[in-house]
Amino acid sequence: MDAVRRGARWVAPSFALAALAVSLAALHDSVTSYDGASRVAAGAGFAVLVSWPFALGLSLAARVTSHVWRPRRLFAALVDPSGGAPRLAAWLVALVAAAALLAVLSHQVVWLFARSTAFKPRTMSLAIGPVMIVVVGVVVLVTPVIAAAVGAALGWIERRWARWRGAPLLTSRRVVIAAAVGAGTVVAIAWHLVIRPRFANVSFAGLTFPTLTLAFLAGAHLAWSSAGHAHARTRLVAAICAAVLAAGLAGTAQWARQARPAMVLGLWGTDAFAADAIELLYDLHPLRDDLPRSAVAPVPIPGAPRRDVLLVTIDTFRPDRIRPYGGPQPTPALTDLATRGVVFEWAFSPSNVTRRSMPSIATGLAPTRIRGKVAGWALRMDPRHITVAERLRAGGYATIGLFCCEGFWERRRRLGLDRGIDDLFIRHDGQDLVAAYRERLAGRRPDGPPTFTWIHFIELHEWAGGNPDLTPERRRNYDEILTRVDGWLGELMEASAALPPERQPIIIVTGDHSEAFGDHGEPFHSTDLYNSQIRVPLIVTGPGVPPARVHEPVGLADLAPTILELAGFVPPGFPQMDGRSLADLLTGRRPPDPDGGRAYAVTIIDRYVRDRRSALVLGRWKLIHQLGRWELYDLRTDANELRDLSRGNPARLQELQAQMRARWLQDQVSAFP
Repeated sequence: MDAVRRGARWVAPSFALAALAVSLAALHDSVTSYDGASRVAAGAGFAVLVSWPFALGLSLAARVTSHVWRPRRLFAALVDPSGGAPRLAAWLVALVAAAALLAVLSHQVVWLFARSTAFKPRTMSLAIGPVMIVVVGVVVLVTPVIAAAVGAALGWIERRWARWRGAPLLTSRRVVIAAAVGAGTVVAIAWHLVIRPRFANVSFAGLTFPTLTLAFLAGAHLAWSSAGHAHARTRLVAAICAAVLAAGLAGTAQWARQARPAMVLGLWGTDAFAADAIELLYDLHPLRDDLPRSAVAPVPIPGAPRRDVLLVTIDTFRPDRIRPYGGPQPTPALTDLATRGVVFEWAFSPSNVTRRSMPSIATGLAPTRIRGKVAGWALRMDPRHITVAERLRAGGYATIGLFCCEGFWERRRRLGLDRGIDDLFIRHDGQDLVAAYRERLAGRRPDGPPTFTWIHFIELHEWAGGNPDLTPERRRNYDEILTRVDGWLGELMEASAALPPERQPIIIVTGDHSEAFGDHGEPFHSTDLYNSQIRVPLIVTGPGVPPARVHEPVGLADLAPTILELAGFVPPGFPQMDGRSLADLLTGRRPPDPDGGRAYAVTIIDRYVRDRRSALVLGRWKLIHQLGRWELYDLRTDANELRDLSRGNPARLQELQAQMRARWLQDQVSAFP
């Protein structure tokens, strides 16, 4: 029993110190990320629930290591009777040098094997282990040699100094301070000159919480050991306070999970550590199921027919390569669609990357109002967002998704784009997607419900294989793939045409973004908001859609409300959706307004995008805000955006700047009730 008490007394400080460290770090992280006392406390509580066991393990490991190695004795053994510590300084220098040497050699070994094995992970994993054992052995053997050499040099300096001044120069305190400053300087230099440039597009925001936790844990241990037994009562009170604080925060988190599921989902959609903690602790979909679902079901339009809808999105789809937009490629299927339907001359994607455009197409929201976190190349949407497929399914539609890529739609990844899709089919090859569409049409019952089908082709995205060399031969790859995709569209149209008249679908063909093709100095996309990266084709055909060419600017955030209205439902307005329905334009109920149409596009800073940019199209004018400057273009006379008119037309610039700032204010409005 005495052994148990002694063990409990020995472990208890680690419990308290870990609780204090994670509570302080969590509160700092939450205060900088959330507004409101309840949100701050709940966010900190989730961080405490996840991180406290790890902090406790570190605390216990540190105390065991300290007990075994006796660092005070080691330091004392390296300090001379006179108070000088040249040997201590030498060993600290040797350890820093050994760490740097190990880092450099590790980098070289990994890079060497990566190049020699053509980046084959399995081969590398088998070969690197034995080589790294040798590398570590070499570093261990070299470290004492460095310590001896440096110690000899510092010892000579210390003896000369002592004879001259009569007192030691390298005292233990000075050595430790100098070592800390030196190590910090080396790390800072390495960070700015080597590490950060190589990871320019990687966000390190998530390192704040663990760094603060380690710092608070180290400081708490030092304060605890310095207080000693003479302040036993003070240490006991501090331990109790730390435990109460951590327990209170954890209790608040549990209360939020039970009573405020919407708050928990809101906490998840941030970069704070609490977001990662929530994802580790809970399945987000049951949390979402706890929310009221009354907002999902769409309101029917009295007497409106329930039309089938086929949405085809083509990745990296540039309009000026296809015949309906004056391009050189024949593209007979697209030309036929354009002949029978509406061609939007000025359609713009919501962003220049798939992970921002696709959620906007699916929800009708601008990318700036879609909450979520980057997961791989995709965006994991806040589960509170409602997709157009969910709304249609709630309105009685069968929903089908035929998609190229698991990284964006696979259900296990829980990214959100698949929500509302009952029949999900994922294959990389577009021909497989076309075959799957034919199979589903053949299996439909005559009395079956109307269907919403979304197909996405990826092939155009892969035209260059990541090689920025834009030779004529490589550019021809794009056109050749475009011809293949057009053939698949022809097969989709042929299969749809075989349906009875009442089942003929509304067909919408567009792209998630365009491709720069060297315009404005960029080979691909994801870099700027010029037309070469965000202007996309948009062609709509089907029952009740007479042929027309529309010069009114529109954005792809308009697709979700348009699909809902064409399907016979009232599209929700702002703040549930930013887009406006184009059904009246498509059906001819109102004439186009070339001077009044608008579109909005943005880039959002994340691990792959470094700059926030915004573009607003209003009629013939386009305003771009990027890298701290404004650019103004007249798209009717300068579609390639080569002449910036921001200085020559100050009145128009101010007018669009006011519109852009109003749009930025709208971006701050939550999409959730």
